[in-house]
Amino acid sequence: MKIEVDNHKLMYHPERVAEWKEKGDCPPVYVEIGPTNRCNHECMFCALDYLEHGGADIDSKILTKNLENMAKQGVKSVMFAGEGEPFLHKDTPLFIKTAKENGMDVSVTSNGVPFTNKKAEQCMPYLSWIRFSVDAGTSKTYAEVHGTKKEDFEKVLNNIKYAVDVKRKNNLNTTIGVQALLTNKSLDELILLANTVKEIGVDNLQIKPYSHHPASKNDLSFDYNEAEKLRKPLESLNDEKFQTIYRTQTIKRLSQEREYKDCYGLSFFTLIDSSGNVVPCNLFYNNQKFTYGNLYEKNFSDIWASEKRKEIIQKIKKRGVDDCRVGCRLDVGNRYLERLKNPHPHDNFI
Repeated sequence: MKIEVDNHKLMYHPERVAEWKEKGDCPPVYVEIGPTNRCNHECMFCALDYLEHGGADIDSKILTKNLENMAKQGVKSVMFAGEGEPFLHKDTPLFIKTAKENGMDVSVTSNGVPFTNKKAEQCMPYLSWIRFSVDAGTSKTYAEVHGTKKEDFEKVLNNIKYAVDVKRKNNLNTTIGVQALLTNKSLDELILLANTVKEIGVDNLQIKPYSHHPASKNDLSFDYNEAEKLRKPLESLNDEKFQTIYRTQTIKRLSQEREYKDCYGLSFFTLIDSSGNVVPCNLFYNNQKFTYGNLYEKNFSDIWASEKRKEIIQKIKKRGVDDCRVGCRLDVGNRYLERLKNPHPHDNFI
């Protein structure tokens, strides 16, 4: 199955988009959840390096109750990621199982080091996909990029191997992916990484551009023309079992002007942080002025329908998108929704 990651998927949810067009809002399709703000790595590219990390784990009863509530609200998928490493929360396997048993599709992004054999066995049957951030082809560069010890490189590769074994032994449909960020540090090791993870048996490797978060302390932007020479050699590794996904369109959009003035995508997406705050996107972590509500005080569906959320959406609309993260998760969907709001003269000529 060819994986689509360089485009939006709102066209596959016409009923939800139609509701948004009619009412100006709708229940979200997708929610990203951070079970903890603790992390075992200090990645040089971390977009959330301005936040304090450590000490906040979401209450398990609160989250499991709200996962059930979210499913009833109409949420179709959740991804566990957030401000920290999701598998450092002891109950992330429980959250994954609960979400799936309530009818939502579930995914995880992880650095993979805490993804032990036991967790692989607990989680893999319930996951649509899992993606491991590796970002280098050698232990030396990996340690530098991830801000950790060299031994973690072999540990994460072994954990990925075990996940592949669990998938094969149990005939699971879970897609196992690896991602690597394009940076000057790891550029020369991406082909080595691709060959390594292909041999392990993962389904895909995503090559992603760096996108600077406006509040982040780091800035690793560079000329992506330097990386273009790698695209064809990486894609030459593709076959029926393995796909290299070079994010060409995402790279192009980093230098394109936004074609929209409002972030329409906020109706289809939201974040929940490790303290239970429901926020519009990762631009507003740790910002109470732009927090819809907190799961310790109200359940998810009540927060989504609240006047406070409506007021914050209007504040964001007034604020505009000029200071938003370039190439953010909602960018391509916003371009599509802008076209629906303001159709071109020839759009009816199918």
